[in-house]
Amino acid sequence: MQKNKIQSKRKKFQYKPLSIKNILREMKENIDTMIDLAYTAIKFGIKEIANETSKIEKRIHELTFLLNLQIIQTQAGGFKEAKSLEPLIVMGYSIDKISDALADIARVVYINSDISDFTQLFWEEVPEPIVKVSVNENCEFIGFTRQDIHFRSKHGVDLIAIKRGDNWLFQKNEMIQKGDFLIIKGELEPIKALKSLAGDLGEITFNFDKNQEESEFDLSNPEIYNEIQALKRDYILITDISETMIELALAALFFNSYEVADDVLEMEALMDGLNIIFEKDLLDFAHLVETPRTLTGIMRIVFSCELIADAAAHIAENILKGFESHPIFQKAIKETSEIVVRETMSEDSFFKNKTYKELQNQKYKRGFHIIALKRHEKWIYSFKSDFVFEEGDLIIGLGPKETVDQWRKCVHPE
Repeated sequence: MQKNKIQSKRKKFQYKPLSIKNILREMKENIDTMIDLAYTAIKFGIKEIANETSKIEKRIHELTFLLNLQIIQTQAGGFKEAKSLEPLIVMGYSIDKISDALADIARVVYINSDISDFTQLFWEEVPEPIVKVSVNENCEFIGFTRQDIHFRSKHGVDLIAIKRGDNWLFQKNEMIQKGDFLIIKGELEPIKALKSLAGDLGEITFNFDKNQEESEFDLSNPEIYNEIQALKRDYILITDISETMIELALAALFFNSYEVADDVLEMEALMDGLNIIFEKDLLDFAHLVETPRTLTGIMRIVFSCELIADAAAHIAENILKGFESHPIFQKAIKETSEIVVRETMSEDSFFKNKTYKELQNQKYKRGFHIIALKRHEKWIYSFKSDFVFEEGDLIIGLGPKETVDQWRKCVHPE
């Protein structure tokens, strides 16, 4: 009887053959989506978004199985060909592990339903905050899908999800309607511009629940405020660096770059130190909180970020071992909607001597987000509005492939 019950719960996997290129492309696009959904779930404390993250996690598990199966079926070229396929296997395994960690981050809303009480304390300091935008009757997006609007390339933001009534919509062909709420990710200036276009003239808010309970963190208490500031600094660094490491590890594989791969491993060592510091600070902070167990979710998020960093480092290690990127991987990444670009600022760069705030202008931005900058052997991951870019800065940008040439010419006109 028990055996029949277990069998009835098993989901039968329907095998649908995909080319290795299409598998890799879908894995990359899915992991990008998962990053946005996972942090949206904990930002707003929304279980429906956490559930969507889990669905994508299951799909990535299927894709990992298909990737290994396809490699086994096509491998007939001896040691040399087998060695060339090793980076694809490692990438598939690592993305699978990253998807597990991202799903765990999203599932924190089930452990601490009030996790958003913590994550919303410092949204303005996150490089690309996630906010809610309401669609009013004079919004120019009404009647268009996200595919029609090209949010990233035209407006410099990403549309993560649409909330319509009690329903959450994630499909790219969903048409925007009056009364919808858009969940948007982007830098602050483009977000403000988009709010204006949507006819949302109110202040930036996050609450969907009008009966939201009072925050447990009494920021009027100087001791609590100072502790939160220390936690805030390291939490932002940990989450931002782990996300950056994913893109840089894949960029190292794409460009077959030893330097970028080595930088990923440097970041991984930095992450280890940051995690230890954060864990100690969080334990010190626990005695100031009425119910310390509410901090469990925060600890779990940071632990998951460390797992993401480890998986990204695993990809980078392959490059340093001398494994070259397979042409199939190159083709797959070129077909994704967003790509990573590495460019050094030249003497006549349009970015030269401009502040980070000035570069939010769409004529420079082109839908690209600067995920990291290297200056004099030092990596910089987040930028204040008055940060000034200099000649010789190595910039890692992430953005839509349709504007990549324009963006690169802004950085290095030659």
